[in-house]
Formats: sequence, C-alpha cells, structure tokens
Amino acid sequence: MSTLTRPAPPFVQRPSSPSLRMHAWIKRFNRPVVAVLAVGLIAGYLRFVHLAYPEHRVFDEYYYTKSACILLGYSNQRCDINSADERFWRDNEWDTGAWVHPPLGKWMIAVGELAFGTESMGWRAGAAVTGTATVMLLAVIIQLLWASPLWTFTGGLLLATEGLNLVQSRTGTLDIFVAFWVVLVFVFLLLDRRWIERRTPPPTIETSPGGDGEAAATPKRRLPAPLWRPYRFAAGVAGGAAMATKWSGLTAVVTAIALGFMWEVMRRKRFGVSKPIMKTITTEGFGFVLALLVTPCIVYVASYIPWFLHFGWDLQRWAEMQGKAAKFHADLKAVNDQGQPWHAYFAPAWKWIVLARPTYYYGAFASDGVRQVIYAQGNPAIFWGSLLAIPYVAYAWWHKHDWRAGFIVVAIAGLYLPWFLVSRPQFFFYATPLTPFFVLAVVYALRDLSAQHVAGSRSRPFLPFVVGFVAASVILFIWFWPILTAAPITDAAFKLRYWFTSWA
Repeated sequence: MSTLTRPAPPFVQRPSSPSLRMHAWIKRFNRPVVAVLAVGLIAGYLRFVHLAYPEHRVFDEYYYTKSACILLGYSNQRCDINSADERFWRDNEWDTGAWVHPPLGKWMIAVGELAFGTESMGWRAGAAVTGTATVMLLAVIIQLLWASPLWTFTGGLLLATEGLNLVQSRTGTLDIFVAFWVVLVFVFLLLDRRWIERRTPPPTIETSPGGDGEAAATPKRRLPAPLWRPYRFAAGVAGGAAMATKWSGLTAVVTAIALGFMWEVMRRKRFGVSKPIMKTITTEGFGFVLALLVTPCIVYVASYIPWFLHFGWDLQRWAEMQGKAAKFHADLKAVNDQGQPWHAYFAPAWKWIVLARPTYYYGAFASDGVRQVIYAQGNPAIFWGSLLAIPYVAYAWWHKHDWRAGFIVVAIAGLYLPWFLVSRPQFFFYATPLTPFFVLAVVYALRDLSAQHVAGSRSRPFLPFVVGFVAASVILFIWFWPILTAAPITDAAFKLRYWFTSWA
C-alpha cells in the first residue's frame, strides 16, 4: 500500500495544559498497589534508618534477643549468656527468663539474627521488617473497606509515622510481632466477608397458589454456608500465630469470632432467614469452632515443635511449662512487699489512650548537656484524636448502620477492653496492637468530615482541617523523632518535648 493511500493514524488528543498533565499523572498513580507500596517504602525507610543504633541492648531486648540467639543454637559467648540464671534457663527451658512467653516472636527475631548476625542490626531487623509489613497490612484493610487509594495512602502514612509503632518496630521485643499477626487476622476476616458475600446470590422468588387462588410470592432461600472458607481458616492461622507470640493474641481470636458471628447473623437477616441467630449457630457453629478455635490451637502447639525436637516429645513436661508460665503471669504483682511499684513505668490500660505514661527504653547523657533517649511514646494526634474519633465511629455505627464502623468499634473494644480486667502489671507498649485500629478510627472520622458539604453547594469546608490534621500528625512525628530513636539532643530541646511530668 502506498503511503499516499495508507489510512491516517487515529487522532489522539494529548494533554496540553499543565493541569491536564498533572491530572493524567495523578490518575496513573492513583492505584491501590501504588498506595500500599508507597507507605511501605516510607515505613521501611523510617524503621531501618540507623537501626543498629544504639549498638547495645535496650529495655527488654536484654531477654528476647538472647532467647533468639539460643534458639539458633549459638554458643553462650556469642549469645552473651553470662549469669548463672541465664545458664540455668538455657539448660532447663532452652530460653532465658523470657520462657514465660511462647516462642514464635523469638523465632521471628532469630530470623533477623540469622541473616544479619547477633549484633544490634540482626536482633532488630525482624522487628523492622514486621513493622513495615504491619503498616502495609493496615493500608490493605483501608483499601478493602473503602476502595480509595487516597485514603489507603493516608491511613498507611498515619501508622508509618505513629511513634509507638515506630519504636516497637525498631526494638527487638515481641509486641510488634503481636501487632502484625493481629492485623493479619482482620485482613483475612475482611477477605472472608468479601469471599462469602460474592458467593451469596440475591434470594430468588417462587410463586405458589394462595388460599384465595392467587399466586403468593415467597423467597426461595439458597444461602451458601460452606464449611471450607479459606480466608476464615487463614484468620485462624494468624490468630494462632498471635497467641504463639504472646498470649494477649487471644483477644484477636475472640474478637474475630464475635465479628464473624455478627456478620453471619446479618447476612441471614438480609436474606430473610427466620431466627437468624439460631440458624447461624446451627449452620456456622462447627465452621467457627474448626477455623477459629481448633486451628489457632494447632498453630499454637505447632510453634513449640522446635522445643519438642530439643527436649523430646514429652507432653507432660510441655503442659507443666504452660502451667508454670500461667502461674507466673497470675502471680505477678505491681508492688513489692513494701507496697511500692517495682517498676517506675507501669501504666494501666486507661492511661494508654491518653498517653499518660510512656515507657523509657534507653538513656545516655554526655557532660556537654547532650542526651540520647528512647521513649516508647505514641503520636498525640492519633491517640488523642482517637478520643473523639472512636465515639464518632460508634455513633456512625448506630445511626447509619455502617458495617465498616461496626468493624472498627468491635475490633478496638475486643482488643482494648479486656486489658481493663487484667490485674497483671501493664505497660504502655502493650497498646502496640491497638495503634492500627486507632488509626482506622481516625481515618473513618476524617473521611466523613472531608466529605461534608455546605447545603446547596459543592464546597467542602472541613477539607482544610482534614489536610491540616494529617500534616500535624506527621509534623508531631518529626518533632518527637529524636526521643524515639536516641538521636543526640540538647537538654533544652528535650524539655520542649517533655510536656507532662508523667512523661519523665
């Protein structure tokens, strides 16, 4: 064909103005995967930068990092096992005094030590990777709830710059691993909800002759209730892993059961099933037991397989160890024989959300007035914002019957309220698994606020406040960065970040 007779290529209009080019650029990057990866990069950088500093152990790293080293089979010298007590626990429990906690979190620390060595980088690498993954999982939850890459990125950014989550992600202790598994439980729970909803067709209508000879319409109920629900079993595996890290992971399993049961009851109500609660019990009860009770227990016991391989398959000895650990936690008191707290940084659960007592992890002081400290401290914007956001989300659940609001409220209640019933001494860093859900509550409130319009107008007057809140949260994180990471800071600069006497 001649070039003279060849058809002209179709005309494609190219963005010509800067605004059109900017719109095309935004559209190209307004993707869920991009949002999740972006917050992962931000979180990963913040968690890995200068991770090896301080070079020596801080706070409870003294126990867990040595436990991880022991699990790898390294020598006492390499694991820094010095005291008679440490040698005793290694010989008798294949651990340090941290034997009172299950082994999975210590194995996750051990992976980092295996990869990077038994120095500070090695014993913190597992926590940094897990903390980064937790941020990304929260972003996935937000995407599953609202299908908005913008809010997916915003929520992930808020958690990436949340102080408590950051400190725990840069410390070789257990709580960030609990947070990871807990968040994963709820990711799988949401996926299970979507999985079963997609397999639930709308009820069809059958007609049958009525008493007066006319046809009467009745719903033909074909509600699927399969025993095998892969994401529900995956939630059970994650719940078992949370329990195998710390027993407090049990709260996530119980909460998942409560949420799953509520959703199944509502699914039957929407379908027109009579007696939906009883029908849920009879049709889903065995599935719940199998996926969210039996499966977590299997995972919990399986986490001790290396222990059984080390000591032999002595179930009686294993059961006795579990009993001794339970007794240790039950008998642990907050005060000594003189009635004084034996630790200066105890913080009961009610103090967590108001940031009344952060935990002091590390301190070094120079003669020139420069200090380096690490406080496990939350971001005030997130924690204090939650004091308003959580009641609002609860109101939205009641007023709008929004299942997303119910999901957030039940998750926070299930993970937080049990701590008010625990007599065991508590610390602020126990709130680490709560921080993703505080962020969820804040995101829910900010999203609603940003969508408010003036009557008869397209104007959104609260949008500047929403943008300002997110900016303020990030700025506060930057402000507190030195005391979250042991960066050198003058005494005067430290006092500017020392807002209350209870923060000392």
